[in-house]
Amino acid sequence: MKRGPVILFISVLAIIAFSCNLNNPQKAYKHPDPPTLDSNVILPPSWSFGVLYGGYTDQEGTIERIKEIQKHDYPIDAYWIDSWFWDYENHGRGPEKYIDFVADTLSYPDREAMWSFMEENNIKGGFWIWDCIQQTGNEEAFQDFKDRGYFSEIFIYTGSWHNSNTTTDMYQEGDVSTPQTPTGNIDFNNPEAADYFKQRIKHFFDEGADFIKLDRTAAIEVCKTMFEATQELGRETEGRGFILSHSSHGTDSPEFKRYPTKWTGDSRGDWSLDKPTKEFFSWVPKHALKENIEAYTDPDNRKSAIPFLTMDMGGFQMGKTDQLDEELYLRWMQFAIFTPITELFTQPENPTSNLPYKYSERADTLFRFYSHIRMQLFPYIYSHAHQTRLIGQHIVRKTPASIHDYYFGNEFLVAPIYEQGATNREIMFPEGRWINFWTGERIDQQGIQTVEAPIGKIPLFIKQGSIIPMRKYASSIEKGTNDTLEIHLYPGDNGEFTLIEDDGTSNDYLEGIYGKTQLSLTSNAEGATLVIEPMMGYYEDIKEDRTWQFIIHPSGTIKTIDINGKSAQFTQQGSSYITESFTNNKYEVSEVTIRY
Repeated sequence: MKRGPVILFISVLAIIAFSCNLNNPQKAYKHPDPPTLDSNVILPPSWSFGVLYGGYTDQEGTIERIKEIQKHDYPIDAYWIDSWFWDYENHGRGPEKYIDFVADTLSYPDREAMWSFMEENNIKGGFWIWDCIQQTGNEEAFQDFKDRGYFSEIFIYTGSWHNSNTTTDMYQEGDVSTPQTPTGNIDFNNPEAADYFKQRIKHFFDEGADFIKLDRTAAIEVCKTMFEATQELGRETEGRGFILSHSSHGTDSPEFKRYPTKWTGDSRGDWSLDKPTKEFFSWVPKHALKENIEAYTDPDNRKSAIPFLTMDMGGFQMGKTDQLDEELYLRWMQFAIFTPITELFTQPENPTSNLPYKYSERADTLFRFYSHIRMQLFPYIYSHAHQTRLIGQHIVRKTPASIHDYYFGNEFLVAPIYEQGATNREIMFPEGRWINFWTGERIDQQGIQTVEAPIGKIPLFIKQGSIIPMRKYASSIEKGTNDTLEIHLYPGDNGEFTLIEDDGTSNDYLEGIYGKTQLSLTSNAEGATLVIEPMMGYYEDIKEDRTWQFIIHPSGTIKTIDINGKSAQFTQQGSSYITESFTNNKYEVSEVTIRY
């Protein structure tokens, strides 16, 4: 009886809100699909654009590792437990537990508490899985799927991977005593089999898991089922869904873009194939740091078609050595920060687990510095993620002259270091005038130039005329907010930026429900003018007010700055100028006038 007035009151509020939106159609605007739309592109959730980690840790070790990551002031948005999730006690030896739909309950005695710990810290939790069931040790699950006719084939598996193998092969090829294990490939082309598989893994999500690391295959029908499971069953995804799957196959049809995201594979922890510094077993995939760069930038590499591609930062396989290569790790880290999805993962025998603080004090300091920059760049990165769908341009974009340089969005030019011992690099500067991100030096000439690249700095340049939105650092994307933005301006040429925002977790953006704010910079000899157009659109829980601060990187001396016709206070720090903050309504125009 008491609910009636409450419902009536909510209905009245909804009518009032709708009426207000009618008075300001910008607030109720739904964006139409542009003619350039890539309808296959599905965005991963906003948190995936932060920093992700994976590891071979039991429940206690998982919680302890997360606390160590936080202690070192690293951002963390997600953590997945790899294959030992099923068989930690035996270090993933198998075939028992692969896949029994129970997993290791001794090493993870209270998974609900483990996932809850992550949720309380704004961290998404994931687990490893594959697409088959081995009979040995998993007879009940195997027979269940066999009796239902849910296997596409049954074969005898003689490989060593999770089949009585005690290692991930750092020091050996495999166990010669590997048994012949009957194995059933689940028929994910059968809707009944796919639905039943979802039912069998539902309890993991009920406990609190959020996403899946899919190994062994990237077949579209398998990715589809796994992705839909995270959409339908994940309690925190609100429909967006997220998986990590292989990139070595499964990209023949553009439909693969509907199930993000993919990683480049078990990369060699080395500089390149043409100049190896260590030895690897023959089966280890033939790609190292240089080849990983090419996976994003070489149009002849089919991985470059993947819009939200990631990799194991530092490489997965260490090779036949126990020696660490700090220089390689730092250069790989710097590259990984400026890619669509950043994640840290390695084989269990790696004593550092590819965690910076286990490498060196320098690695600890530099990763903290770079990862903080990435988190601050979230508004920039996420806007370009939307553009991947709307105009078909990836976040990583190819340059016309070199497959080892690339655009990161429209505004950044990135030139990773991929040669051991290098402290400079030749770069073919494309059209436009470029500014050294680290020094502020202007580069006005196109063509090949040699730039300095000390160990702590990746060659990074910003196109003159750029508008780059950044926000305050937060240790996870969901802890951060776009309610206060720092807008970095690089006057000297004209430029524009489209800031795109949504709720980050739902699929409302597919219905045109998101906010789009156009920023335009006009430059001349006397100064520059930035115009921030009123936001078009809306999304759930949007706050209408926003606080802005402008950081201006001019080539000359600024005399005055006006914001909406009023003189603004500003300070000079080095060659940059920082204005006072001001707050306005997102649906109102704002103008910043800079005079030299």
